[in-house]
Amino acid sequence: MSSRDRILDTVKRNQPDHRELPAVPGSAGEKTDADLAKQFTGMLETIGGTAYIVSGYGRIISILKEFFHDARRIVSNCPELSGYAETPVQFDDAHLLENVDLAVLRAHFGVAENASCWITEDLMIERALPFIAQHLALIIQKKDIVADMHAAYQRIAEMEQSGKASYGFATFIAGPSKTADIEQSLVLGAHGPRSMTVFLLDEEMSDAGFF
Repeated sequence: MSSRDRILDTVKRNQPDHRELPAVPGSAGEKTDADLAKQFTGMLETIGGTAYIVSGYGRIISILKEFFHDARRIVSNCPELSGYAETPVQFDDAHLLENVDLAVLRAHFGVAENASCWITEDLMIERALPFIAQHLALIIQKKDIVADMHAAYQRIAEMEQSGKASYGFATFIAGPSKTADIEQSLVLGAHGPRSMTVFLLDEEMSDAGFF
């Protein structure tokens, strides 16, 4: 027996006892929508983003006009914003997006533990848009926030199984682009959007007559 075979045989005979994988925490059912929204908002602020709980698209427009009044080109996948932004179905050439100041896109859901939003390419208009725009705003339903990444992947699996999601590209986006590689100094907008805003649509606020 060669030295290599002896080493491999020794390793094979000295394996640890079998242990079952730990159970996935059931955190998704332990928190209310309000708890998850609060955690999501706090985490997003921690990583450099901003979140607003809003009653509808009218409120979204007023906030965007206030904080992005200098934006010259705004692109969105929301027909509700057609009077405020360009709302194309798609772009054939990503180079046409090089001068987008603000992209406002619907996303599927958010994740409370890391403030990420899951978005598929059919909601991006063009794959480059969420990354090439100077500023990014995402819109999700407040009730569509899950507790953690375990619940997020379960949600994705359910959407795929039900036929509600069919795509070639998708991603989680959390906060503005950032890096701290140089002298451990945090820089926002290093290689993507300089800011990220997330709007949480709350249907109960709408029912109560809030703007």
